[in-house]
Amino acid sequence: MKQLIRTTFILTGLIFMSISCDLLEVDKVLDPNSPSTTGVLDNASPGELQDLVSGLESVHRNYNNANSDWWALTGTLSRELFYINTSDPTFAIDWLQLPARSLDAEENPAFFVDASGYEAPYGAIRQANLLIESIENTNTVTEAQKNGYLGFANTIKAYQFQFPLMHQYQKGIRVDVSFSEPLNPGGFLGYDQALAEIRTILGEGATQLGNAGNSFTFVLSDGFDGFDTPAAMLEVNRAIAARFALYADDWQGALDALDDSFMDLNAASEADLMVGPAHVFGGGNDIFNPYYYIPNASEEELVVPNPIHINEADAGDLRIDRMFELRDSAAVTAPGISGLSSAYQIGKYASSTADIPFIRNEELILIYAEANVQLGGATNLANAVTAINTIRGIWGVGPYTGTVDQASLIDEVLKQRRYSLWGEGHRWVDMRRYDRLDQIDTSIGGGRVPTEIGRPQAEIDWDDFSSENS
Repeated sequence: MKQLIRTTFILTGLIFMSISCDLLEVDKVLDPNSPSTTGVLDNASPGELQDLVSGLESVHRNYNNANSDWWALTGTLSRELFYINTSDPTFAIDWLQLPARSLDAEENPAFFVDASGYEAPYGAIRQANLLIESIENTNTVTEAQKNGYLGFANTIKAYQFQFPLMHQYQKGIRVDVSFSEPLNPGGFLGYDQALAEIRTILGEGATQLGNAGNSFTFVLSDGFDGFDTPAAMLEVNRAIAARFALYADDWQGALDALDDSFMDLNAASEADLMVGPAHVFGGGNDIFNPYYYIPNASEEELVVPNPIHINEADAGDLRIDRMFELRDSAAVTAPGISGLSSAYQIGKYASSTADIPFIRNEELILIYAEANVQLGGATNLANAVTAINTIRGIWGVGPYTGTVDQASLIDEVLKQRRYSLWGEGHRWVDMRRYDRLDQIDTSIGGGRVPTEIGRPQAEIDWDDFSSENS
């Protein structure tokens, strides 16, 4: 099934590869090996719809299609890791917000190497919208089959919206961005309103998946093994909904979504924690896993954990051995990152074609713990401790022995998220959610931790152009 992604990587040119750096510019698609956008918008065949699904799954990965992308960026912002690129010191200057930067990140409309948090997700959203509009304009599939396509597209679309929203935060984002009217986008919605709209899209996807029958008529890659039926995809949809409920401080909503997700509170092994849908990588004509590095990789371009992260881990925490490779060579240092000396490098993935789960059971268990802590009361706090102990037990650090109250357990949940979800784009968001960005230790590297990233210049220019021509 990985061949599906490899062969359709080129077919992604159907949409995403036709987009210029300006998200609102429309280019003509001229691909003799793929149907035109006009063709798929007018009674698309099942084969053409399959191409669109495969293209969506391919661009679904693009927020992390190179190792300088979303996970590396946000991980560096939150100081859980350092992305080292000695060929360009701007990485350190901008990402660490060192004094030499030209602008604070919050005001910088051209933040360095920043497409992963904005342009790439909107490319995937655009692909999802093309699939949605093509389904709405075809009579080659049944109503139940249409619901399957729509449910899948809306689930991935909603997932992708999290990146620009977390990127822009209180600045807000555009959610109304149809494929057929790229020159007429909706206005910017503030954080709370945008979050509500995204959760509505997820809800629509859930309803559609519930009306999609017992099977899909399209094929997904190996990354969706076990999640490739409408019922199983609905569990993925609800898992993503639980994450968004957390962002909305909707604690009961998070638990309700988890009830219908693939969460397994009885996890007993590391493998159980890793269960979830994944991005696949084929190499060759496809892309490689961007976060795989050979042991003792060159220091010129490398992801390393913050030594503080290693030093503050509990004794015997197996996550250190599982996620990091102890280098045989000298500790990693980097020009421009003062005080950095890392004996470890990233080692989470076994090969250059290893899958990367994009939401998994370990995160769901920790969402369950956090929501229970926030709801409070003896029963909920006990549920949270049980979930926390599931994580702690599997990773070899023993049961929680601290105070069982809300404040102490929130600290514990954040600690377990820090170690379990290292390098997966959560730490910056988590610390911001709890107004703790000022607690992040910047003693290695220096600089400051920003709250959000500046609105991209193309968006500013578009609004200026629109107001001048209205």
